[in-house]
Amino acid sequence: MRELTEETGLTARLEDTHVVTVLHDDRLDVRRVTAVVRLTCWGGDLGLPEPHRFVRWEWHDLPTLTTLGKIFAPSAQALNAVWPGILPGLPPVHSYVCAATVPPVPGEPAEAVRLRGRMADIVTGNNWAPSPRVQAALREVPRHRFVPEAPLETAYHDDLAVVTVRDSSRTALSSVSAAWLQAHMIEELRLEPGTTVLEVGSGGYNAELLAHVVGRRGRVVTVDNIDPHVVHRTQRLCAEAGSGRVTALLGDGGLGAPGHVLARGFDGVVITHSTADIAPSWREQFAEGARLVVPLEMGGYTRTLTLVRRGDVLHAEHWTYCGFVRDRGAAARTAPAVPLAGGEVTVRWEDGPPGDTAGLDEALRGPRHELTTGLVVRGTFNFETLQVYAATTLPGFCRLTAPEGATPVAQQDAAAMLGDGSLAYLTHRVVEDAPDPADRLTDRLLHPRPRPGRRRAGKALCRLRAHLGPEGARERLPTDDRPPGRNARRAVAGW
Repeated sequence: MRELTEETGLTARLEDTHVVTVLHDDRLDVRRVTAVVRLTCWGGDLGLPEPHRFVRWEWHDLPTLTTLGKIFAPSAQALNAVWPGILPGLPPVHSYVCAATVPPVPGEPAEAVRLRGRMADIVTGNNWAPSPRVQAALREVPRHRFVPEAPLETAYHDDLAVVTVRDSSRTALSSVSAAWLQAHMIEELRLEPGTTVLEVGSGGYNAELLAHVVGRRGRVVTVDNIDPHVVHRTQRLCAEAGSGRVTALLGDGGLGAPGHVLARGFDGVVITHSTADIAPSWREQFAEGARLVVPLEMGGYTRTLTLVRRGDVLHAEHWTYCGFVRDRGAAARTAPAVPLAGGEVTVRWEDGPPGDTAGLDEALRGPRHELTTGLVVRGTFNFETLQVYAATTLPGFCRLTAPEGATPVAQQDAAAMLGDGSLAYLTHRVVEDAPDPADRLTDRLLHPRPRPGRRRAGKALCRLRAHLGPEGARERLPTDDRPPGRNARRAVAGW
C-alpha cells in the first residue's frame, strides 16, 4: 500500500489488499523473490510522484499483453500468477502457497455487459437456453474473466470456442466451448437448485454457469485430466470471478471424483471433452434418474449424448452435433492410420484395428469411378445422421482424409469402407447450381476403388450402395426433432 502511493499516487485500503502468492526464480547469479499482491479496488489519481525513477504509467487490456514485447520477468510472472496463461512460454518459477484467500474481484467494463447481453439474447433466441435459470447464468457470469487472453468480442461470441491451452504443435488441448453448446448441455442435465454436479474437463466458465444454475445451496466439482496448469488456472480464475461454489480437482477424469460423491451419487455429470467410451465410474457415480451428458465419438464423429440412468441401463434421450478436444487420460485412444498414394491420402480406423490396405496404393493412382446413389437433395442439406449410421453399422467402415488439393480423392474427409481389398467412399457433387444456396441441387456419389485387376469394388461397394441408397436410407435413418433456430444447419431433416 505504501509503495503503491509513493510510486503511482493511487491509494488502497488494507482490507482490499491480498497476497496471491510469493514467487522465487533464479537469473544467473541473482535469486529473486516477488510478492504478488492483488488489489480488489483502489482510489486516487494516477500520477508520477517519483519522476526521477519512472517515465510514465500505461494501462493495457489483458489480451494486448502478448504484443508488448519483452516484459520484466518478475512482472510477467506476477501477471501470469493472477491470470494463468495470459503470457505463455514463461520460464519455470516456484510459487509458494499462501494461506490467505483472495475474494472475487468486482467490476467490469460496460462493453463486457453489453456484449454478454447480446450473446445471451442470441443463444436464448435460438432456443438453446429455454429455462430462466440458464438464461440468467448466461447474463450474469462474466465469460471474459475466464478467457483473459481473448478480446471481448471473441470472448462473447455465441458460436466460437476459445482455445486456452495448446501443445508445441499448436494442437488445442483445452478450451472454453461455444456458449450455445454449453447452454444446451447444461439444459440437458435438468438440474434443480441445491443439487451437486460433476464436470469432467475444467476451464472455469462452464463450472460457474453450473454453479449459478444449482444456486447457493448447490455445488460443482470439476476434474481435469492430469493437467496441473488447467486446474490451477480454473482455481485462480474462479477465485477472481466466481461464486465460491466450484471445487477444482487434479486427477484423471475417467475416474470421476471418488472422494466427493454424495451417498446418492451426483445429480448430474457433464463431460467437456470427447471420449471413445463411457467410463464405468461416470455411470457408477451419478444418481438413479440423473443425467450424463457426454460427447461420444462414434467412428470419429462426435455427438453429445444425453443419457438417463435407470437401474444398470443408460437410456439415450437426445443427441447434438458438436466438436471437443480429445480425452488425455488413461482411456485416451490413438486411431490407427495408414498413409496411401505416397502420403496424399490417409485411411484411419477410429473404433477398431486397421483393415487390409493391400493393393490400394495402385488403385488410388488409377481412374476414379463414380456411381450415384440416386439421392438428390435441395439446398444446404446436412448428413450428420448418415455419418453416425454409417460409422456404427457398416462393416469395414473407415475415414479417408486428404490435404486440400490432393488428387486421389474428391474431398478432404469422406466416409469409406474396405472389403475384399477394395475401397469405396461417399462424396457429393452439385447437379444444378443456383444463386441462392437453398435452390442448389446436390447428388450423393459413391467412388469405388477396386483392387488392380478387378472391374469393380466387389462386396464392399455392394454393401455401401445398399446401405446408403435412398430407399435404404429412408427406411433406416431416424429423424431429428430439435427445434429450428440459427444453428439449424447442425440439425438433420431426416431421411
